[in-house]
Amino acid sequence: MSQSQFVPKTKLFEQLGEIIGQKETGFLTILTDSNRSVLLRFSLGKLTRLHCRSKEAGEAIQVLAECSLVKYTYASAPEDDEPELMPAESFLQLIDPGGSSAFSGRSAAVVSSIGDPIKAQMLEIATDYMGVIAEMIVDEAFEGNSDVGKAIDYIGDAIPDANQSKAFRRAALEHFSSISF
Repeated sequence: MSQSQFVPKTKLFEQLGEIIGQKETGFLTILTDSNRSVLLRFSLGKLTRLHCRSKEAGEAIQVLAECSLVKYTYASAPEDDEPELMPAESFLQLIDPGGSSAFSGRSAAVVSSIGDPIKAQMLEIATDYMGVIAEMIVDEAFEGNSDVGKAIDYIGDAIPDANQSKAFRRAALEHFSSISF
């Protein structure tokens, strides 16, 4: 489906619901009212890729969460071997902070407890400051813990260089500034 004019974001949610519900495979290209574009890749109704200018999933989610009007185009594509990036319902929760989408009540537990998307974003930031060991440290930070602030502290404490630790904390706090913790 293609939109030639900007439409309310609820129309995008309807399209996403159709893609997920009918287990479609393809690309959804979105242009927001702030002139930012986001590309979503679905394989059998599962979100497998999410791209924005910076190539960070967190930025793409933020761009979509902050917009109110969109233009979008959906194009079918062959199946993809990529693993699911995050559960589609969690993604919908993250881009619809007001809860107006049809999916808003279905997975509130995923967002209220710390979800994989947040952990994945934290890993992306931590890897810049600690390399391959970041995966193990981030896993430990979120083990039995749903507090983003505590996770940032745990990871920051695990970085031996004081300047790197401070830089990580600053980057993580800036990235997750929209989450109250």
